[in-house]
Amino acid sequence: MSDAAQLTILVLEDQGLVRAGMRELIRIAQPDAHIEEAATYGDAITLLSTNRFDLAFLDFTLKSEKTGLDVVKYLREHNLDTRAIMLSAHADRELVLECIQAGACGYIPKDMDHDGIFRHALDTVFQGGIFVPVTAMARTGVHAPPVPPLPRIPATALGVTGRCLEVLYYLCQGLPNKTIASKMQVEEGTIRKDYVPKLFRIFQVTRRTELLVEVSRRGIIVPPLPR
Repeated sequence: MSDAAQLTILVLEDQGLVRAGMRELIRIAQPDAHIEEAATYGDAITLLSTNRFDLAFLDFTLKSEKTGLDVVKYLREHNLDTRAIMLSAHADRELVLECIQAGACGYIPKDMDHDGIFRHALDTVFQGGIFVPVTAMARTGVHAPPVPPLPRIPATALGVTGRCLEVLYYLCQGLPNKTIASKMQVEEGTIRKDYVPKLFRIFQVTRRTELLVEVSRRGIIVPPLPR
């Protein structure tokens, strides 16, 4: 992610008051960020097609047939490296994992505005971490913290280094294997058969969605790549 002076953010929310509240919360956390707002799916696509955004906060439920999830799919279909963070009034595990599977790299429930938890979620995202609600962290035999921790453990401490760390970074951006392979100038099979299975072994997971949830659960820091 670029630094605060260069950070560009899209906020898609069809309720004006909620959108204004999001803008103010972002301003508190990132005073120098450039923020663009959209109230509809069409407005968001227009902005995404003509501007580059580091982050996009996307309301899942819109007043149209299209949803915020459709925007995520647009991002991935067009190989845009914008980090998509979903906003929703619902936080059931199935919905959270569906969004992550589609390419979102974070999910913030709208009802987390008490006790500073919503701000905590924003801080996690702005530090380059993955935020998912604890409702999505339930795994057999795995402890889910009451609140996901802020990123504090470097991925390198787990033995993730070199090109494997680069792959982890791209996975945390929600990018598919084909796009990652293109960016790294390697065969897609190298990503799918070599690097991804290695990361699965390190994090003791079997699926990409589980990997992102585990990064969130542990508070893992995945540093941005140099530009």
